[in-house]
Amino acid sequence: MKELFSAFSAAVFYPLVSLVLPGLTAIIGWFFYFMNHFAFRLTVSQSHTETAFILMLLSIFIGTVIDDLGTRLESAWLDRCRNRRTRGAHEEEWWAYLRKPFDVEPSGRRHLRKLVVRLKFELGIPIGLAITGGSVWINPAISYRSALGITVLGLILFVYLLLEAAATHEVLGELRHELLKDTAGMFTLRAPKPVQSDKSISSLGR
Repeated sequence: MKELFSAFSAAVFYPLVSLVLPGLTAIIGWFFYFMNHFAFRLTVSQSHTETAFILMLLSIFIGTVIDDLGTRLESAWLDRCRNRRTRGAHEEEWWAYLRKPFDVEPSGRRHLRKLVVRLKFELGIPIGLAITGGSVWINPAISYRSALGITVLGLILFVYLLLEAAATHEVLGELRHELLKDTAGMFTLRAPKPVQSDKSISSLGR
């Protein structure tokens, strides 16, 4: 039961972090902008359930597009920089990791999957902030000072998450490098001592 709950939590948590949250970040500003229009506000007030369902579907759709953009950003920026620093070893280890079969899944591979989800979040949220940033300045309900403050906070979060994405990507490369190491022969089994029989014990006692 515990394993089933853990798998269910991972199946829900990973898409939530990597798809829904970046997509919701991208559309939330525009949602508040359109709430200034009477017809849109009336539609939302009369159909709460349908609005929530549409927002969820839209956040998943936008989040999937953002995930594609984040993958391109990772390939064009993070992979290229690390591949240059390692003189091509990063790309070779990536393909070698995909080809390597694991008889028993190491704990490091589960940690690697968590890091991948974190990287998607750290690349997706800045893209979502860039998409929703324009809505802050054209929203008549937000004053100039408030828009300026929101923009500054958004830029700080934008830069912070990109720096964290670079650090996470580096840890992913190092962890993948460690998982590719041949572990056969890392541990040597000590041969068990021979157990003396009753006859040999009795002969020693004589």
